Amino acid sequence: MTLTTLSAAGFRGRLRQPEQTLKLQLSHCPALIDWVGLDVWLRDKLGLALQSQPQAMPFAVGQSSLSAVDALLWRILQVAAELQRAARIPVFEPGRILALQADETRPGSWQCEVSVAHIDYVPAQSTRLVYDAAVLLVLGVAADPESFATAEPLYQQLELKVLQPLRSVMQVGMSALPLLACAHERGIPWRHLGAGVFQLGWGARRVQILHSKVDSDSALGVAVAQNKWVASEWMRRAGLPAPLHRLVGNEMEAVAAQSTFGWPLVVKPADRDRGEGVTVDITSEAALRSAFRQASGLSSQVLVERQVSGVCHRLLVVRGEVLYAVKRLPIAVQGDGQRTISELIAAANAVQLALPSWARAPLYPSDDLALACLQQAGWSLDSVPPTGIWAALRRIESTQWGGLDEDYSASLHPDNAAIACQAAAVFGLDVAGVDIISPDITRAWHENGAIINEVNSAPVLGQSDSSRRSLPHVLTRLLPAQGRISIEVCVGASQALQMARERQQTWREQGVACYLTSHCVTIDACGSVVPMAQDGLSARCTALLANKAVAALVLVVQTDEVLDYGLPVDRVNRFMTSGEPLATWNQGESTDETAHIDEVLAFLNNLCDES
Repeated sequence: MTLTTLSAAGFRGRLRQPEQTLKLQLSHCPALIDWVGLDVWLRDKLGLALQSQPQAMPFAVGQSSLSAVDALLWRILQVAAELQRAARIPVFEPGRILALQADETRPGSWQCEVSVAHIDYVPAQSTRLVYDAAVLLVLGVAADPESFATAEPLYQQLELKVLQPLRSVMQVGMSALPLLACAHERGIPWRHLGAGVFQLGWGARRVQILHSKVDSDSALGVAVAQNKWVASEWMRRAGLPAPLHRLVGNEMEAVAAQSTFGWPLVVKPADRDRGEGVTVDITSEAALRSAFRQASGLSSQVLVERQVSGVCHRLLVVRGEVLYAVKRLPIAVQGDGQRTISELIAAANAVQLALPSWARAPLYPSDDLALACLQQAGWSLDSVPPTGIWAALRRIESTQWGGLDEDYSASLHPDNAAIACQAAAVFGLDVAGVDIISPDITRAWHENGAIINEVNSAPVLGQSDSSRRSLPHVLTRLLPAQGRISIEVCVGASQALQMARERQQTWREQGVACYLTSHCVTIDACGSVVPMAQDGLSARCTALLANKAVAALVLVVQTDEVLDYGLPVDRVNRFMTSGEPLATWNQGESTDETAHIDEVLAFLNNLCDES
C-alpha cells in the first residue's frame, strides 16, 4: 500500500475530517461471500455498526465482480476506522472509495484508491499498518469465516500487532475520544496538535484540551489540586468544608494520628487519584498499619484522614456551572432472586468477555477484597440476593475497579452545587470534577456534615451515561457558536487582494478583529503586515486559526494550492471572485502559469455555506 500524506492535511469537501489519499492493493476477492454472515461477524466480534455507503461506485451491467470488490472495500474502510478508534485515534468516518480497477499485472488482484481521514502527527507507517491489517482481516473472514469463529486469539494479535503500536504513537486519554466524537457530531472543528493535545474551534473561540484539561485552566491550580493535603488547606482557607487529615511519614505517626481523629479512618496517598491506594472503614491498629503500607507503596506522602459518613458524589463543573451530579457506587452485581453471587459474577464477566478486548470494562472480582466486602454486608459467594438488591464487591468506586453511577442532577441541593463551583474557582479550573462526600446530596452540606473530598483537574468524561449525556453541554459551555469564526474567501490576483482588504475594513468598522492572509502576505486587524516563517495559504491559515486574537478571517486565494493541499477549514461563510486568472502553485512557490480556476471555484463552492 502507498499513501500520500501531509504534515497538516486539509479538507477537500469529501469528508468532514481532513483527508489523505490511500492506494490499497487487494490480493483477491473471494468468489463466494456470505455477506450476511460477514456482517454478523463484524458486528458480534468487532462491535462494528456497519454504515451505508454514502455514494457507491457506478457499475455497468455484468460487472458483478467489481461490485463485490466495492462492497468488500467499504467494509475494510469501516474496520480500519474502528481499529483506530479502539486505539483512541479519532477517526469518525470510514472514508470514500475514489477508484477501483483490476490489476493487469496480477490476475485476480485489485487496485483501489480511497480518501480517508488524516490525523496530524500520526506517522504514515502507522496508517499503513492499520489499513493493511484491515485488508487482511476482512479478506480472511470473507474467505474462511470458520477460521475466525473463536475471536480471542485474533484480539490478542490485534492488540499486540496493531493497537499497541498505534497507541504508542498517539497517547490519547480516555476523555478525548468521546469529547471529539461529540464535537464531530455537532459540527465543531477540531485538530490534533501533537502529544495528545487537541484544538477545538478557531481563532478567538478556540480551546486547546489535553485529556479533559483545557488551556484556560490555571497551571498553578492544576498542580495544587493534585496534592490532596495542600488542596484541602486551600479549600479550608476559602471557607469550604474540607477533610480533616494529617500527613504521616511512618506507621507510628499513622497510629498517633488515630488518637486525634478516632475511628473510623481513611488512609490514602496524597498525590494519587482514581482511588489508587485508598483504604476506608479502618477501625483497628492492625488495619491502619496495613493501609499505611499499601499507600506508602505508591507514594512517599500518606494521609490519615477522619472518615465522614456518606457516599462520594461526583459533580462536574464547567466554567462555573454544575452539569451533572452522580452518586458513585462501587462495582456490584444485582440480584435476581435465583442465582448466587458467584453465578451473577460469572454471568456479568461472560458479557464482558464477549466484547472485543478493547471494549471491555474491568471484570467483576471474586478475590479476597470482594469476599471481605460481601462478608461485611452479611453475604457470601453462595448467597442469593433478592431481586433488585445490589451486592457490592468493593467498598468504594474507582477507575481501577469500575463502579455504578446513580444520577442526582435533578435533585442536587443548590448549596452543594454552589460549593462545587467555588472549589473549582479556588483552583482556577474551567473544567473540574468535584467530589463531595455526603449522606444525602439533596440536603445542604452545612446541615449534614458533608465535605469536599477532592477537586480533580482532569475528570474522566464520556465514560458513564450521565457523563455522555453532558458532553453536548460541556462543548456549549466551552465553545459558543460551535467555536467557529467567520471565514471568507476572495479568489483572484491583485483585485482579489483589494476585495479582501475592503472586507477586512468592513469587519473592522463592526469592531471585529479580522485578519487577512494570502499565500505570501498576512495582515493583522490593524492593517499591519505580520511576518511569518512559512509561505502557503494552508500554513498561514492554520497559524491564524490557532491565534486567539483572530475573530474573523479573510483568505485570498491567488494560486491553485487548494487543489493540492485543501484548506484547514471544513467550511467557509462566503467566497467572491474577481475573475482574474490564478497562478500555479508548484512545490511551495507560485509560478506564472495559469491555473485551472474553474476547479478552484468548484472546490470552494463545495465548502461554502451559501452554496
